[in-house]
Amino acid sequence: MKLNIAVVQFSIDQFAPEHNLKRAEQFIRAAANQAQIIVFPEDFLTGPINGEKRFADYEHCYLAQCQKLAATYGIDIVPGSIIEGDNAGLYNTTYYIDKTGTVRGRYRKVNLWIPERDHITPGNEISVFQTNYGKVGLMICWDLIFPEVFRAMVKQGVQIVICPSYWCFEDAGVGMQHDAQAEIKLVNALCVSRAFENEVMLVYSNAAGAGKSIESGEEHLIGQSQITVPFKGALTVLNHTHEEMFIQEVDLDILNDAEQAYQIRNDLQTRISGC
Repeated sequence: MKLNIAVVQFSIDQFAPEHNLKRAEQFIRAAANQAQIIVFPEDFLTGPINGEKRFADYEHCYLAQCQKLAATYGIDIVPGSIIEGDNAGLYNTTYYIDKTGTVRGRYRKVNLWIPERDHITPGNEISVFQTNYGKVGLMICWDLIFPEVFRAMVKQGVQIVICPSYWCFEDAGVGMQHDAQAEIKLVNALCVSRAFENEVMLVYSNAAGAGKSIESGEEHLIGQSQITVPFKGALTVLNHTHEEMFIQEVDLDILNDAEQAYQIRNDLQTRISGC
């Protein structure tokens, strides 16, 4: 089966959710006649809220607006991630919304990035679910570093993994003194290796431009939004830091070919992990 996916490397205006949503609609409208799925970055509505609870969504208002957009334009949407709140805390949450506006899957970020940990509550389960295009799994940004998340998804039959992200050069911290491009090298290596070692298509959507951090002030996004698959590696990479959308056609039969060649999924089911 062939599938067209739109990936938006979106430039977020900090704390301006309605403005960001209107701009996102322009990308959705442009992609609707060409793609079946469109994916936005982490925190795409507000930017990192840095503990500013007034920007958290306690009533699923942003989700409802994204559902309306999916139904209006007839396209499946992964609306980056939304900071949602309830009586228990704040959660960094992403959804998969199909073209009828129905929520097919929800995921709360499990592996929080260091600055998030003082105001975001981690999720506690992976998210794999059926769509019209196969089994999809959701993760967010720093989850990408943990192979265990992918292995757990593979055991549930995942075929497409979608990862909204807000990944910056400055995330390397003191590592920048060793290589200012460290985070680009890390993300590109992870995106390719995760596709190969798990026989999945990986959709990685990072934000563009610059943003604000509670720790370090201005941060600069690395870009690098991409789609990767086994055998071919990266099909398209936005190897720059500005805003852009690309639409990539992927033949999902390549995943079956990967299993025929490598038999990774069979080994995961029949052998003890690590042996």
